[in-house]
This record gives sequence, structure tokens and C-alpha cells, in this order.
Amino acid sequence: MPEDLWTKLHTRVPSRKISQYIAEATVARLAEEERVALRERLKEQYLVRATQDRQMAEEFFASEQEASDRIVE
Repeated sequence: MPEDLWTKLHTRVPSRKISQYIAEATVARLAEEERVALRERLKEQYLVRATQDRQMAEEFFASEQEASDRIVE
């Protein structure tokens, strides 16, 4: 650990609680990284689904347009 970081940590956290503080900070950091990764996965899945939905809508629009044209004729 860099000395300046150790000094800051030591001035803010009692010596007997440094391990606990580091463990809690690590847990918080890992949880944040997991949230970021989940957010990215959801975003990617959303974009895939949006593309699929748009393609399906275009296909149905073409079918509906064709059926509508037949009814009008």
C-alpha cells in the first residue's frame, strides 16, 4: 500500500480496526463493480431486444400493409 494512503488510513481509522475497514471497503468496491457489470449486461440485452422488436414490427407492418392493400382492392 502506498505510504501516503497508509498515513491517511491510519489517521482516520484506529489501528485495531484497519483490517475491518479495508474488508468493508473491498466489499463495497466489489459490489459496485458487480452493479456496473450488471448494468452493462442489461444494456446490451436491452439493445438486442430492441433490435429484435423493431425487426418484428417492420415485418408485421409489411404484412398488415399487404393485407390492407388486398382489402381495399
